[in-house]
Amino acid sequence: MAWYLVFWRNRSTATVLAAASASQARSRALAKRKRGYGAIVAARRAKAQDSRLIRRGTWVRRRRDGSSPQVGSRAQRSS
Repeated sequence: MAWYLVFWRNRSTATVLAAASASQARSRALAKRKRGYGAIVAARRAKAQDSRLIRRGTWVRRRRDGSSPQVGSRAQRSS
């Protein structure tokens, strides 16, 4: 099982799920969907850096374009 980030149309945060595949992550996310979330935009496998944070219980911040305000140099984080 791997960690997946499922992004929603009307939410700025992603749902983090353990799943064997992206399609399984989508179906599990649909079961957890709440009113107002909108449709699923993307289901992406969490990067190694994110997986470490998830295992530690840290809140993972990841933009839909794949960039992260938590990882990288100051210039990379601010863009």
